[in-house]
Amino acid sequence: MASPDPIRAGNTGREHDPRRLLAANEAAVAWFRTQLAATEEPRRYLTSRALGALVDREWPWRVGYGPQTWSALTDHLKGMDFSPEDLVVAGLSKPTRDNPDRLIDVFRDRIIFPIRDPDGHVVAFIGRASNRSLATDPQLPKYLNTHESPLYRKDKLLFGVAEQQDRIRAGWRPVLVEGPADTIAIWLSYSRFGLPGAVAVAPCGTAFGAAQAAILRSMPGCRDAIVVAFDADPAGRRAADAAFDLLRQPGAPGRLLAAEFATGADPADLLIRPNGRAQLRAALRHQTRPLLFAVVDHHLDRLLGRNPQLLDDIGGRYEAARILSPRVLDAADPGEAYRLAQHIVERTQIAERSHDGIGTVMAYAADGLPHRIGDLPAGLDSGPADSNADRPPPAEASPVLRSVPTAPRTPTGSSRPGPAYVSQHGQFRRRS
Repeated sequence: MASPDPIRAGNTGREHDPRRLLAANEAAVAWFRTQLAATEEPRRYLTSRALGALVDREWPWRVGYGPQTWSALTDHLKGMDFSPEDLVVAGLSKPTRDNPDRLIDVFRDRIIFPIRDPDGHVVAFIGRASNRSLATDPQLPKYLNTHESPLYRKDKLLFGVAEQQDRIRAGWRPVLVEGPADTIAIWLSYSRFGLPGAVAVAPCGTAFGAAQAAILRSMPGCRDAIVVAFDADPAGRRAADAAFDLLRQPGAPGRLLAAEFATGADPADLLIRPNGRAQLRAALRHQTRPLLFAVVDHHLDRLLGRNPQLLDDIGGRYEAARILSPRVLDAADPGEAYRLAQHIVERTQIAERSHDGIGTVMAYAADGLPHRIGDLPAGLDSGPADSNADRPPPAEASPVLRSVPTAPRTPTGSSRPGPAYVSQHGQFRRRS
């Protein structure tokens, strides 16, 4: 830690020596490792998940196990002269509901993943409940995280950064995953190869946030690409959409890609298949697509979930295209904007040939541009809201739209909803 100055615990207001808290965490790691070596069930689980190497291999992850007993860790650390308050502030122990003076262990019958700060100090833990405990108590949280403490802010750290500094410095492609098992699965997939690969990191039991996006964006490998590899379920798709909005930086190098898996699967699931490590490497390198396309598909899937007949008639198809079209403004360049518009046309079926509907999608995007001015790069705002006299037409504010090479055909002589703008040589004007 940069400084041994006392730190103040928010729940007590008292100052604590951070070295004591860090020492308690380190002692807990060593004890969790001993318990893993002595307990068959968690070892069998890790082996079944193709993570058996973590049982015998100490570094860098130091995965352990917290047994079912109520206070074995607490009693062990008290015997090492750590005070009850040290253990509570560090997040290792907690008082019982009926007796505040009695402490019990926070992590019971859980596989333990230490969380490290950038300096390599263990500041917190993630505990995965055993299948036995989950079967006994369906309400039990599958993953349990250390509460925030003077050492630990979960929205400021990414799991796996400290353990993989060599791969990060070497410029390996960063991959954002949901949890520690996925992180380690990808690490294992490249552990026997000297060629550059992917380095996975995960949020620490909280939604991916701006501070974590900044950490990911600081990695050298993001100049090539950042891959988002969340679970293929509704929660994972929503998390991928939010990650796109946090990671998108106009003009920043590197692509934002999505690695997509079968419904309900994740990188750790892929690892247990025959030849799973090779499959996982292939998925992260060769089976990706632009994350923005995945975001659009997720949005359309949610629309269809609420209205399964949305695309059954031409009016619904055009409405879906209108709703999705503003995402064209998030494209990294005109080429991606064109391909995304083509993708929207194909998904919404607003034209028999995709080229015929691209102008409609672009026009819808231009029509919605005034509502997206806050998202535009600095210098492209068209002026104060109460001054419209010299304001350029909406499409002029978007270099992406202005540069897209398309000559769309708009429906004429029919009842189809037409766009609010028409295109001439890549420039948009309002339909008369």
